[in-house]
Amino acid sequence: CLLSSISHSSFDLNQDLIMVLYGNNYNSKFNISTAALVALAGVIVTVIWNGVNGEQAQSSDAAGVALLVLAGALLVLLAVGIFYTIVSAHVWPVEVKDLLRVLAGHPGSLFELANKCNRCGRDFWSIKTKLFWGERSLILTSEKSVRDVLLYADVFERTMPNADASVTSCHTVLGAPGGGSAKWKRLRTVCSPFFDRAEFENRTQEAIDHIIAAVKAAIKNSPPDGIEYFQLINRLVVEIHLLLILGVHTVAEEGMEVQNPMVEKGEENDTVVLADAIDESLNIGKQGHSPSYTSSDFAPLLNYLTERLQLPASELGGIERILCLAQKQGEVTSIERLHNLCMFMIALAPSPASFWLTTHVFREKSLSKDIREEADNGIFTNLSCCFKETLRMYAPVPIMIQRYVVNEETANHVCLLEGSMALKKGDHVVIPTIIMQNDPSIWVKPDEFRPQRWDDGVAISSLKNNKDLKMKMRRGSGVEKRPVAQEREVMKARYFPFGMGQHTCLGQPYAVWLTMTIASTIINNFDVELSDPEGIMEETPSYKRIRDHIYSFPKHPLKAKITAVSEGGERRSMAFRKSMSTGINRFSMFVGGDSLAILQGIAEDEEEEEEED
Repeated sequence: CLLSSISHSSFDLNQDLIMVLYGNNYNSKFNISTAALVALAGVIVTVIWNGVNGEQAQSSDAAGVALLVLAGALLVLLAVGIFYTIVSAHVWPVEVKDLLRVLAGHPGSLFELANKCNRCGRDFWSIKTKLFWGERSLILTSEKSVRDVLLYADVFERTMPNADASVTSCHTVLGAPGGGSAKWKRLRTVCSPFFDRAEFENRTQEAIDHIIAAVKAAIKNSPPDGIEYFQLINRLVVEIHLLLILGVHTVAEEGMEVQNPMVEKGEENDTVVLADAIDESLNIGKQGHSPSYTSSDFAPLLNYLTERLQLPASELGGIERILCLAQKQGEVTSIERLHNLCMFMIALAPSPASFWLTTHVFREKSLSKDIREEADNGIFTNLSCCFKETLRMYAPVPIMIQRYVVNEETANHVCLLEGSMALKKGDHVVIPTIIMQNDPSIWVKPDEFRPQRWDDGVAISSLKNNKDLKMKMRRGSGVEKRPVAQEREVMKARYFPFGMGQHTCLGQPYAVWLTMTIASTIINNFDVELSDPEGIMEETPSYKRIRDHIYSFPKHPLKAKITAVSEGGERRSMAFRKSMSTGINRFSMFVGGDSLAILQGIAEDEEEEEEED
């Protein structure tokens, strides 16, 4: 009857019934393969039924038994085929094999799945825990929905409470049970002055000096086939964290060694370089291995931070000093202090950002030449454009934004999803940042590294009464409107490497400063020749170059042969330090043009606005 109805073009089921059967991912165009399968099933069942009830079924010979066995096998295959078809319709546009690859932990499978969801032309895609029932996980690709989820912190919380969370659990960056909780707000308030006041900028020259010394030490100890470039960059990030997050006075150019509590003192390997210990615990060099947050893996770092809890505030610096004083005033507990220090030390988003930025610059010699020429005058317009393009192509945390629905009534009011069933409490919402920022429907040639797309081409001398220009400065920060791609007039929530709303990355000013400091210092003081033995830079889109991890680490190592630039390095580093000092509080809001004039103009305008108020 079903086949007959289709053949006479009179098949018209109620759309709500289809939604119930197939879920909200159903393709409204009826699947011809489903009809063909049903028709074939009818033919097979009819033939088998007639055969089983005919003369052959009355005989007791082997042919009759064989026919019954064949009938059973065909019926099983038919059931499997029908179930597969229903599942395929339910998970469209994702294929069943995509789900199986994700479940099997196949490298890159989650990015491929998210990319298919983004290209399907719908607002979102969802799957339930048990396929057809249970709580839902939604991958959002709608600009409006993305914006709403990020802005309404009380409706979509960052995490669900976890009773098993320990001091080393990556529960949230600030260790609070739920992004909108009072604890989360309290801890964020305690830590924010370090970032808001840009206290780290006071040690810019020390950071530059350490980077140069550490790279030179790495060159001296370089193996014949070259240095593993990403591990070098990541080590620099960890060691700058030591200088600025913890306020350590000096770090040896070969790295800081700490006690390994898992090995008896005096025995072999009783000390370990802290950066190497973090590499090991996060499985940075192991493709296919997820990070580990167990206390044993973090033992060297945890032991080092625990010992520092005994130091007076006068011997501490950075966030560690702020947390120490907050603990004395009863604002945080010792466990909260330890957890936050641990989480900030493994906040490694600047590592992939610095790696991918410098990799592209050294692969395109004209970029490094332009950046060096500007650095002689204390300008970093080209470098800032490269930085923004890096964050677009390689969102440092590629699928970082995950939220849970905690207020379904408000969620359904503010976050309208096309064709959706109502959001329920506990629904898990995922936003694939790296996929949306490489969408070819928004960006022209998204697979190409094109820093010029961020250059507005305007020589800016003043921001007097220029609200549009001030908006351009702010929109890259993840607080106000998204940046406009040079090739399109309208840009919605398609560029948000630091998030937006209340959950805009707390460490954004520091992350931008650290990435730019490492990149500028290396580009201006060293020549880097990179080899790509696995050919990852030839793969597109860019998400195929990164591994499955919290951060966008390269899935295979690049080898680097590094030589020091013979002239101009010190002059460039000093010019860079001076330009950074001019306006670090605005440093995360890059556009093209005269950066110093922009920063000065904003400061003057805001002073006038305050006087008028």
